[in-house]
Amino acid sequence: MRPATSLTWLSFITGATVMASEMAASRLVAPYFGSSTPVWAALISLVLGGLALGAHLGGRAADRTERLAPLLSALCLSALILALLPFLARVLLPGATGAVLGGDVAHALGRVALLVLVALPPLLVLGAVGPYVLRVGLAGVASAGAHAGRLSSASTAGSIAGTLLAAFVVMPLLGTARTMALFAAVLALTASWRLGWRWRLPAVGVPVAALALGAHALPHRPDAVAVAESPYAFIQVLESRAGARYLVFDEGYAVQSIHRPGTPVREEVFGHYLLAPLMARTEPRAPRVLILGLGAGTSAQGLRETYPGVEVVGVELDAEVVRLGRSHFGLPSDVEVHVGDARAFLSSDTRHYDVILVDAFRFPYVPFHLTTREFAATVASRLRPGGVACFNVGRYEQERAVVDAVGATLATVFPEVQAADARNHSNTLFFAGAPGLAQRLEARVASLPVSLRSLAKRVAGELKPVPAGEPLTDDRAPVEFLTDAILLRTLTSDLGIR
Repeated sequence: MRPATSLTWLSFITGATVMASEMAASRLVAPYFGSSTPVWAALISLVLGGLALGAHLGGRAADRTERLAPLLSALCLSALILALLPFLARVLLPGATGAVLGGDVAHALGRVALLVLVALPPLLVLGAVGPYVLRVGLAGVASAGAHAGRLSSASTAGSIAGTLLAAFVVMPLLGTARTMALFAAVLALTASWRLGWRWRLPAVGVPVAALALGAHALPHRPDAVAVAESPYAFIQVLESRAGARYLVFDEGYAVQSIHRPGTPVREEVFGHYLLAPLMARTEPRAPRVLILGLGAGTSAQGLRETYPGVEVVGVELDAEVVRLGRSHFGLPSDVEVHVGDARAFLSSDTRHYDVILVDAFRFPYVPFHLTTREFAATVASRLRPGGVACFNVGRYEQERAVVDAVGATLATVFPEVQAADARNHSNTLFFAGAPGLAQRLEARVASLPVSLRSLAKRVAGELKPVPAGEPLTDDRAPVEFLTDAILLRTLTSDLGIR
């Protein structure tokens, strides 16, 4: 391979590695810090900052040596570190999350800082590639402009290829850790080609080993009976000693679904959903219920136990969750399940429902497009006359910024909105429909199974009307900003900052 061609190919491969690693890194931190816009902004800023500093240092180093071998050696070491990052993240980041929840923010920041320090050298080296290969290649070309343009276009083309391959092919097929290992292996093979086997064996061998062991980089609790990675989350099925099963995403600080074989569904939030049909203007004997955010089917199972003959339609974004629901949570085969986005389903579904349950948030974030006035209006349009919608919104103890914003939005669409806090630190339920929601629930308590009556009486007495306010809209719905502000206040409070 001619020198100019090899430099162009190296630029292409490093461009692909940067973008693929950045996309994989976003999935790497999502189980611990979420995937909100601020998290993406912090990650992109870190990557760009490392690349910028690397470009500065790389240009200076190239002027001193004018030899390619030092850069190739550094790229081999960088590939090795990139392949090991997912395993290091599994060691450090779970402890960071636990430290934050335990109020030890300094300890959490120390763990994150350590991971950043390990990730920084590969960023510096990858950033150095552009100016380095430009300087080294100048001696063998007649036109500096053409040489610079060729290298820049190759790097950009590689970035595009890395982005598309990682997003649409490699991560769906191999998962996050193996994606980073695969691109690291390609980078190591490219960089070590001129260096001989002394470099090639460890530089390529470590990423290949990481590729084989990628499943061990997934978050995995000791009580997990099944672990999976989907395009949306790391998913674990946990089982208690008593045989109860819990579906959790990522680090598991919020339970998405519960299954206790032989025991009726009565858990706090799921029990609230079972009260919604009683709030309809006409009490349905066999209601048609739509669940947006089916999870593994806890709500569907509870509705079937409480209302014989109920027709349940469920929408779940993640096909892997549905699969686990069928295999580990007893999701009934007669529940009509659609895999896809809740709002997209509503736009295409022409049926009307007695009850619509919206439970599509992942603690602590609520998808912004499921909080807006436009979405609420679509939900209202799919209800039968006198029907009821129930929205589950996350909060953190008495931090209610997101709850208040969503409640004020719903009240601009529905004739009446009533709110009830679950007996935990993270959920508020909104019931929306025709006026008289609390009164109808109180009057129909006796029609419920005995085990649900105390909850129904409590909720009927605790429901509070929600006034209309400035609504969230498709154009402006800063729910992530509101959530991050809550998290920031919590962190600064834990650090003693006022």
